[in-house]
Amino acid sequence: MVSIVTKKINGNEYLYLVGSFREGEKVIQKTIKYVGKKRPIPQAEFACMKLSAKEEDWILTGYDDQLSYQHHQQMKDSSSQYQAYLKGLDRVSREKEKEKFLSIFIASSNAIEGSTMSAKETHDFLFADVVPKNHSKKELFMALNLLEAWKYVENNHSNFPTHEDLKELHGIVNRNIEDDETLGQYKKVQNYVGDVYTTSYLFTDERMKRLLLWIKKAFQKIDNFEVAFQSHAQFEIIHPFIDGNGRVGRLLLNWLLMRKKLLPLAIRVKRRGDYISALENSRRGKVEAICKFCFREYIEQYKFV
Repeated sequence: MVSIVTKKINGNEYLYLVGSFREGEKVIQKTIKYVGKKRPIPQAEFACMKLSAKEEDWILTGYDDQLSYQHHQQMKDSSSQYQAYLKGLDRVSREKEKEKFLSIFIASSNAIEGSTMSAKETHDFLFADVVPKNHSKKELFMALNLLEAWKYVENNHSNFPTHEDLKELHGIVNRNIEDDETLGQYKKVQNYVGDVYTTSYLFTDERMKRLLLWIKKAFQKIDNFEVAFQSHAQFEIIHPFIDGNGRVGRLLLNWLLMRKKLLPLAIRVKRRGDYISALENSRRGKVEAICKFCFREYIEQYKFV
């Protein structure tokens, strides 16, 4: 059983997250986390604390492929064939292909979070200096920021991602959008995905350390695509930042793919419903859901006639 208890120290009252365990006929209390000075704790915030204390926010309980060898090979072949196609193009044409991908990736990643800029408007804004009409400053910043964040991934993806890298990506993604004091910082207050609980802010640091360790080991044990897809679902469950988690999470997914010399993935906004459903099913323990979704998106993105 998990509860919050108040302890009085030097005349001040402090809150602690405590677990109660039965040993024989005795009930023993063990402090799990220090919460802070005494204050009202909303029910939803406490629910997140219990979720994390029981490790119900952790789905990567092993190192198992969720897709078949044939699925993995199909994605590898698609990546190799498209890379060969790109090598056959002249420099200008390759640059156009890159702009096309980035326009779709940036527009879709932002649209999943509420932006209304189309892929064409995003392309014209980022690569032709045409400012689209009827869009907010926030939407324009979202596009500019995600392009800068992508450049960071391009420049650093040969290295294994670190906490500092993820925090840097968050700072870039939410520049001029989020308050400066929370930019590039793991959350210190509770956040939610609608009415869905995420990792408690009390456990965020240790969950992110665990995730990066899992990724490092997983690259030695399961397929590279699986590492990227499965860790993406876990990242979104943790939701380590106040805002921008979807965009940073999709950057991390592509960082991991590109680290293994695989082409990146643009999750299309028209598949938003299926994407959210796959993440939700993964949250419930069906990790194969996000893998199957990403497989279908990847094959669709790089198919030839």
